Amino acid sequence: MSLALPLGRGQVIGGRSGTILAALDLGTNKLACFIAQPGPGGGLVLLGRGLQSADGLRGGEIVDLEAAEAAVRAVLQEAEEQAGIVVETVVAAIGAGHPRSILLEVERPLGGRSVAESDIEAALARAREEVVASGSAVLHLVPLEARVDGGRPVLDPRGLAGRQLALLVHVVAAEREPLQAVLRCLERCHVAVRGLVAAPYAAGMGCLTEDERERGCLLVDIGADATRIAHFAGGRLAHVDRIELGGERITHDVAWGLSTTRREAERIKNLYGAVVWRACDDHVRIALRQVGDGPDLTTGEVPRTRLTTIVRARVLEIFDALAARLREHGEILRARPPRALVLTGGAAQLEGMDELAQERFGLPTRIGRPRGVLSGLRSDEDPGLSAVLGALAFGREGSGAVSLSALEGRRGVGDRLGRFRAWFRENF
Repeated sequence: MSLALPLGRGQVIGGRSGTILAALDLGTNKLACFIAQPGPGGGLVLLGRGLQSADGLRGGEIVDLEAAEAAVRAVLQEAEEQAGIVVETVVAAIGAGHPRSILLEVERPLGGRSVAESDIEAALARAREEVVASGSAVLHLVPLEARVDGGRPVLDPRGLAGRQLALLVHVVAAEREPLQAVLRCLERCHVAVRGLVAAPYAAGMGCLTEDERERGCLLVDIGADATRIAHFAGGRLAHVDRIELGGERITHDVAWGLSTTRREAERIKNLYGAVVWRACDDHVRIALRQVGDGPDLTTGEVPRTRLTTIVRARVLEIFDALAARLREHGEILRARPPRALVLTGGAAQLEGMDELAQERFGLPTRIGRPRGVLSGLRSDEDPGLSAVLGALAFGREGSGAVSLSALEGRRGVGDRLGRFRAWFRENF
């Protein structure tokens, strides 16, 4: 069960007939908003999009409420003007509260009868209550496997008879106060929150294929201030985590190493950044503004080899920290090993990132771009938009590809506990 889709179906925004969906990604460096409606063949048609700098946010958390409110209003207005619709409800992908994974095994006596839907609901409710009692808010409850009387693990235990049900639940928990700040900001922007989704979960839904989620895939979302991780196995979210290193670390070292400004370093990184040695060519010179240069003056020049050396070193630092964090959670990875790795986020666009990641982690690797259910996206779409598309997928209904019932292998469990108002009361 997930708490990311808490309200009912048939929401109409701005008076237009049909179901209109709006999604918002509160990222570490930028805000993104997508507005879409159902299209032919069960897909979605993009009506409008907005992109704005994440003013007032740091690491996905609100540090300046007024600045964050202005940024959210701006990104909503940009998308609304394209779509010709006023957004009233959104599903938001968030990194606030440092979402983290907790594995709980919940037991429930059966007394010899068959497992019913109510038994699974009760076990999930008990897992939620245990985490909430510890002072955390619960974003998602994902049942990973179940056993009846200690038998072999199954994905769906309904109908199996025995004395005791043991349900292994993956809880995605977060700190309460940062989530409250997000809700307060969106309330001040006059939009109702249809649901909150952990950003790495949303990114995985936005760029992974169903086969990748089923076979086992490690999603690595490299944002500006942090790198977020989501591990999928058996079609379900098995683990989330983050490390406090991201693309901003690369930009900082480029600026320092080339004696230029942060803005110029970001530009050079995006245009010429690479992590593979074939990009090293001393004959390729990059013109840049140095510290103290005026806006129309360019006095510096560096070989691309130097830029590549700096960028590669910082990316390897991120990968090493990621590998160390994964080793800390080796048990879940050994039990459900990933078969592939997908890189997404803004820094994934650096030349050769997939090759270096495959070399470092020994897994088939590709760059994950927004894909699948939404028409109106280009094939070379920015990987940094994966999370907002995933949030849109969580708000979508009527599709087995991305619905919660398909995600979690069951039907109906989220109907009662998944309501956002109930979620708010339970967590706050």
